[in-house]
Amino acid sequence: MKTLRFASLVSGPVLALPVAVLAATLAAAQPLQIHPPAAQPARPAPPAQPAAPRAPAPAPTPAPPPNAAPQASLPASHPLPPRRPADLPTGGASAPAASTGETGARPAPAAPAPAAPPPAAAVPTNPQAALARVNAYLNGIDTLTANFLQYSGDGRQATGSLYVKRPGQLRFQYNPPSTLEIVSDGRSVAIRDKKLRTQDVYSIGQTPLKFLVQDRVDLARDVKVLDVRTAPSGVVEVIFEDSSTLGGTSKVTLVYDAKANVLRQWIVVDPQGYETSVALQDVNIVPR
Repeated sequence: MKTLRFASLVSGPVLALPVAVLAATLAAAQPLQIHPPAAQPARPAPPAQPAAPRAPAPAPTPAPPPNAAPQASLPASHPLPPRRPADLPTGGASAPAASTGETGARPAPAAPAPAAPPPAAAVPTNPQAALARVNAYLNGIDTLTANFLQYSGDGRQATGSLYVKRPGQLRFQYNPPSTLEIVSDGRSVAIRDKKLRTQDVYSIGQTPLKFLVQDRVDLARDVKVLDVRTAPSGVVEVIFEDSSTLGGTSKVTLVYDAKANVLRQWIVVDPQGYETSVALQDVNIVPR
Protein backbone atom coordinates (compact mmCIF):
# COMPACT_ATOMS: atom_id res chain seq x y z
CA MET A 1 0.00 0.00 0.00
CA LYS A 2 2.78 2.46 0.91
CA THR A 3 4.66 1.74 -2.30
CA LEU A 4 1.81 2.60 -4.53
CA ARG A 5 1.09 5.85 -2.66
CA PHE A 6 4.76 7.02 -3.13
CA ALA A 7 4.63 6.26 -6.90
CA SER A 8 1.38 8.18 -7.39
CA LEU A 9 2.86 11.20 -5.68
CA VAL A 10 5.91 11.21 -7.94
CA SER A 11 3.99 10.89 -11.27
CA GLY A 12 1.01 13.16 -10.37
CA PRO A 13 0.17 16.82 -11.10
CA VAL A 14 2.68 18.05 -8.52
CA LEU A 15 5.51 17.39 -10.89
CA ALA A 16 3.64 18.40 -14.09
CA LEU A 17 3.16 22.05 -12.97
CA PRO A 18 6.74 23.11 -12.59
CA VAL A 19 7.71 21.51 -15.88
CA ALA A 20 5.01 23.45 -17.80
CA VAL A 21 6.02 26.75 -16.25
CA LEU A 22 9.63 26.18 -17.20
CA ALA A 23 8.73 25.41 -20.81
CA ALA A 24 6.64 28.58 -21.16
CA THR A 25 9.38 30.72 -19.78
CA LEU A 26 11.95 29.36 -22.23
CA ALA A 27 9.60 29.96 -25.18
CA ALA A 28 9.07 33.61 -24.33
CA ALA A 29 12.75 34.41 -23.75
CA GLN A 30 14.71 36.32 -26.47
CA PRO A 31 17.58 34.56 -28.03
CA LEU A 32 20.84 35.62 -26.34
CA GLN A 33 23.20 37.51 -28.64
CA ILE A 34 26.88 37.52 -27.86
CA HIS A 35 28.83 40.51 -29.30
CA PRO A 36 32.61 40.28 -29.57
CA PRO A 37 34.56 43.09 -27.77
CA ALA A 38 35.51 46.11 -29.87
CA ALA A 39 39.04 46.02 -31.14
CA GLN A 40 41.35 48.57 -29.43
CA PRO A 41 43.80 50.51 -31.70
CA ALA A 42 47.43 49.34 -31.35
CA ARG A 43 49.71 51.61 -29.23
CA PRO A 44 52.72 52.82 -31.19
CA ALA A 45 55.99 51.31 -29.99
CA PRO A 46 58.50 53.77 -28.40
CA PRO A 47 61.47 54.74 -30.59
CA ALA A 48 64.48 52.49 -30.20
CA GLN A 49 67.32 53.95 -28.09
CA PRO A 50 70.79 53.83 -29.71
CA ALA A 51 73.08 51.31 -28.01
CA ALA A 52 75.95 52.76 -25.94
CA PRO A 53 79.37 52.11 -27.41
CA ARG A 54 81.15 49.27 -25.64
CA ALA A 55 84.54 50.08 -24.10
CA PRO A 56 87.38 48.15 -25.68
CA ALA A 57 88.65 45.30 -23.63
CA PRO A 58 92.01 46.04 -21.91
CA ALA A 59 95.03 44.47 -23.48
CA PRO A 60 96.21 41.48 -21.54
CA THR A 61 99.25 42.22 -19.32
CA PRO A 62 102.20 40.03 -20.31
CA ALA A 63 103.26 37.70 -17.58
CA PRO A 64 106.65 38.62 -16.01
CA PRO A 65 109.49 36.27 -16.82
CA PRO A 66 110.53 33.89 -14.05
CA ASN A 67 113.00 35.21 -11.45
CA ALA A 68 112.21 38.81 -12.53
CA ALA A 69 112.37 41.44 -9.80
CA PRO A 70 108.97 42.88 -8.85
CA GLN A 71 108.35 46.40 -10.19
CA ALA A 72 106.59 49.08 -8.21
CA SER A 73 103.34 50.15 -9.82
CA LEU A 74 102.87 53.86 -10.59
CA PRO A 75 99.63 55.68 -9.82
CA ALA A 76 97.37 56.49 -12.74
CA SER A 77 98.17 60.20 -12.41
CA HIS A 78 101.93 59.71 -12.60
CA PRO A 79 103.29 61.22 -15.84
CA LEU A 80 105.12 58.95 -18.17
CA PRO A 81 108.85 59.57 -18.72
CA PRO A 82 109.84 61.30 -21.96
CA ARG A 83 110.82 59.12 -24.83
CA ARG A 84 114.50 58.66 -25.59
CA PRO A 85 115.53 60.78 -28.63
CA ALA A 86 116.42 58.70 -31.63
CA ASP A 87 119.69 60.54 -32.21
CA LEU A 88 121.00 60.00 -28.66
CA PRO A 89 124.16 57.85 -28.88
CA THR A 90 124.12 54.53 -27.10
CA GLY A 91 126.86 52.40 -25.64
CA GLY A 92 129.39 52.99 -22.87
CA ALA A 93 129.59 56.80 -23.23
CA SER A 94 130.35 58.38 -19.88
CA ALA A 95 127.88 60.79 -18.32
CA PRO A 96 128.81 64.47 -18.32
CA ALA A 97 130.48 65.78 -15.21
CA ALA A 98 128.20 67.27 -12.61
CA SER A 99 127.93 71.01 -12.63
CA THR A 100 129.34 72.92 -9.70
CA GLY A 101 126.74 75.68 -9.98
CA GLU A 102 124.06 76.49 -7.46
CA THR A 103 122.02 73.41 -8.30
CA GLY A 104 125.01 71.02 -8.34
CA ALA A 105 126.93 69.47 -5.46
CA ARG A 106 129.30 71.77 -3.65
CA PRO A 107 132.98 70.89 -3.89
CA ALA A 108 134.51 69.34 -0.76
CA PRO A 109 136.55 71.80 1.34
CA ALA A 110 140.25 71.48 0.95
CA ALA A 111 142.05 69.60 3.73
CA PRO A 112 144.02 71.85 6.05
CA ALA A 113 147.73 71.88 5.48
CA PRO A 114 149.69 69.86 8.06
CA ALA A 115 151.32 71.87 10.77
CA ALA A 116 154.97 72.52 10.21
CA PRO A 117 157.28 70.71 12.65
CA PRO A 118 159.01 72.88 15.20
CA PRO A 119 162.34 74.18 13.99
CA ALA A 120 165.34 72.15 15.12
CA ALA A 121 167.71 73.78 17.58
CA ALA A 122 170.98 75.07 16.20
CA VAL A 123 173.99 72.77 16.45
CA PRO A 124 176.80 74.18 18.65
CA THR A 125 179.80 75.23 16.62
CA ASN A 126 182.52 74.96 19.29
CA PRO A 127 183.21 72.94 22.48
CA GLN A 128 182.41 75.85 24.81
CA ALA A 129 178.99 76.39 23.22
CA ALA A 130 178.30 72.65 23.30
CA LEU A 131 179.21 72.41 27.01
CA ALA A 132 177.03 75.42 27.80
CA ARG A 133 174.09 73.75 26.01
CA VAL A 134 174.49 70.60 28.09
CA ASN A 135 174.64 72.58 31.35
CA ALA A 136 171.55 74.59 30.40
CA TYR A 137 169.64 71.40 29.57
CA LEU A 138 170.43 69.73 32.92
CA ASN A 139 169.67 72.85 34.94
CA GLY A 140 166.33 73.33 33.16
CA ILE A 141 164.94 69.97 34.32
CA ASP A 142 162.39 69.89 37.10
CA THR A 143 161.06 66.37 36.48
CA LEU A 144 162.35 63.73 34.07
CA THR A 145 160.76 60.37 33.28
CA ALA A 146 162.02 57.82 30.77
CA ASN A 147 162.43 54.16 29.98
CA PHE A 148 165.98 52.85 29.96
CA LEU A 149 168.00 50.00 28.50
CA GLN A 150 171.14 49.13 30.47
CA TYR A 151 174.12 47.24 29.03
CA SER A 152 176.76 45.78 31.31
CA GLY A 153 180.37 45.00 30.47
CA ASP A 154 179.73 41.25 30.82
CA GLY A 155 176.97 41.33 28.19
CA ARG A 156 173.98 41.39 30.52
CA GLN A 157 171.04 43.65 29.74
CA ALA A 158 168.28 45.09 31.89
CA THR A 159 165.32 47.38 31.28
CA GLY A 160 163.24 49.56 33.51
CA SER A 161 161.93 53.06 34.18
CA LEU A 162 163.67 56.17 35.49
CA TYR A 163 162.19 58.97 37.57
CA VAL A 164 164.11 62.13 38.53
CA LYS A 165 162.84 65.04 40.61
CA ARG A 166 165.44 67.74 40.98
CA PRO A 167 167.04 68.42 43.30
CA GLY A 168 167.92 65.19 45.02
CA GLN A 169 165.28 62.55 44.18
CA LEU A 170 166.02 59.67 41.83
CA ARG A 171 164.62 56.18 41.27
CA PHE A 172 165.69 53.36 38.92
CA GLN A 173 162.95 50.72 38.82
CA TYR A 174 164.24 47.56 37.07
CA ASN A 175 161.91 45.19 35.26
CA PRO A 176 161.89 41.43 36.05
CA PRO A 177 163.83 39.22 36.12
CA SER A 178 166.14 41.81 37.69
CA THR A 179 165.52 42.35 41.40
CA LEU A 180 167.52 45.62 41.75
CA GLU A 181 166.21 49.04 42.71
CA ILE A 182 168.21 52.28 43.11
CA VAL A 183 166.69 55.10 45.18
CA SER A 184 168.02 58.53 46.15
CA ASP A 185 166.50 60.91 48.72
CA GLY A 186 168.87 63.82 48.00
CA ARG A 187 171.49 62.90 50.61
CA SER A 188 172.26 59.24 49.97
CA VAL A 189 171.78 56.57 47.33
CA ALA A 190 170.50 53.10 48.29
CA ILE A 191 171.04 50.05 46.07
CA ARG A 192 168.50 47.38 47.03
CA ASP A 193 168.31 43.75 46.00
CA LYS A 194 164.81 42.44 46.63
CA LYS A 195 165.81 38.82 46.07
CA LEU A 196 168.79 38.88 48.44
CA ARG A 197 167.08 41.38 50.75
CA THR A 198 170.18 43.55 50.90
CA GLN A 199 170.62 47.32 50.81
CA ASP A 200 173.88 49.22 50.20
CA VAL A 201 173.87 52.93 51.03
CA TYR A 202 176.33 55.51 49.66
CA SER A 203 176.68 59.26 49.86
CA ILE A 204 175.20 60.93 46.81
CA GLY A 205 178.50 62.77 46.22
CA GLN A 206 180.25 59.39 45.80
CA THR A 207 178.16 58.31 42.82
CA PRO A 208 178.83 59.24 39.17
CA LEU A 209 175.14 60.16 38.71
CA LYS A 210 175.13 63.28 40.85
CA PHE A 211 174.82 65.40 37.68
CA LEU A 212 171.23 64.17 37.43
CA VAL A 213 170.12 65.26 40.90
CA GLN A 214 172.22 68.18 42.13
CA ASP A 215 170.56 71.60 42.20
CA ARG A 216 173.03 73.49 40.00
CA VAL A 217 175.22 71.79 37.39
CA ASP A 218 178.46 73.26 36.02
CA LEU A 219 180.47 70.47 34.45
CA ALA A 220 183.52 72.65 33.89
CA ARG A 221 183.60 73.39 37.65
CA ASP A 222 182.34 70.14 39.17
CA VAL A 223 184.38 67.59 37.19
CA LYS A 224 187.40 67.39 34.96
CA VAL A 225 186.24 67.74 31.36
CA LEU A 226 188.47 65.72 29.03
CA ASP A 227 186.80 66.30 25.67
CA VAL A 228 183.71 67.78 24.02
CA ARG A 229 182.78 66.44 20.57
CA THR A 230 180.06 67.66 18.27
CA ALA A 231 178.93 65.65 15.25
CA PRO A 232 177.30 67.19 12.16
CA SER A 233 174.11 65.38 13.17
CA GLY A 234 173.96 67.50 16.33
CA VAL A 235 175.03 64.78 18.79
CA VAL A 236 177.29 66.17 21.51
CA GLU A 237 179.56 63.93 23.60
CA VAL A 238 181.01 65.32 26.83
CA ILE A 239 183.73 63.14 28.35
CA PHE A 240 184.86 63.89 31.90
CA GLU A 241 186.42 62.30 34.99
CA ASP A 242 184.99 62.37 38.51
CA SER A 243 187.54 61.69 41.22
CA SER A 244 185.02 61.84 44.08
CA THR A 245 183.35 58.53 43.26
CA LEU A 246 183.64 55.58 45.61
CA GLY A 247 186.83 53.59 45.13
CA GLY A 248 188.61 56.10 42.91
CA THR A 249 188.08 57.99 39.65
CA SER A 250 185.28 57.15 37.29
CA LYS A 251 185.08 58.12 33.65
CA VAL A 252 181.70 59.35 32.36
CA THR A 253 180.53 60.11 28.82
CA LEU A 254 177.28 62.07 28.34
CA VAL A 255 175.53 61.81 24.94
CA TYR A 256 173.22 64.76 24.26
CA ASP A 257 171.17 65.43 21.09
CA ALA A 258 171.43 69.18 20.47
CA LYS A 259 168.81 69.22 17.66
CA ALA A 260 166.19 67.36 19.71
CA ASN A 261 167.37 68.93 22.99
CA VAL A 262 167.30 65.64 24.87
CA LEU A 263 169.73 63.46 26.84
CA ARG A 264 170.20 60.17 24.98
CA GLN A 265 172.74 58.12 26.89
CA TRP A 266 175.55 57.98 29.44
CA ILE A 267 178.40 55.55 29.81
CA VAL A 268 180.25 55.02 33.13
CA VAL A 269 183.57 53.24 33.55
CA ASP A 270 184.16 52.62 37.26
CA PRO A 271 187.61 52.64 38.97
CA GLN A 272 187.88 48.88 38.35
CA GLY A 273 187.32 49.38 34.60
CA TYR A 274 183.79 47.95 34.64
CA GLU A 275 181.68 49.68 31.94
CA THR A 276 177.94 50.29 32.18
CA SER A 277 175.89 51.98 29.46
CA VAL A 278 172.37 53.38 29.97
CA ALA A 279 170.30 54.48 26.92
CA LEU A 280 167.13 56.51 27.48
CA GLN A 281 163.90 56.18 25.51
CA ASP A 282 160.57 58.03 25.66
CA VAL A 283 162.07 60.91 27.58
CA ASN A 284 159.54 63.35 29.05
CA ILE A 285 160.62 66.51 30.83
CA VAL A 286 158.76 69.04 32.93
CA PRO A 287 160.91 72.19 32.82
CA ARG A 288 161.60 74.41 35.78
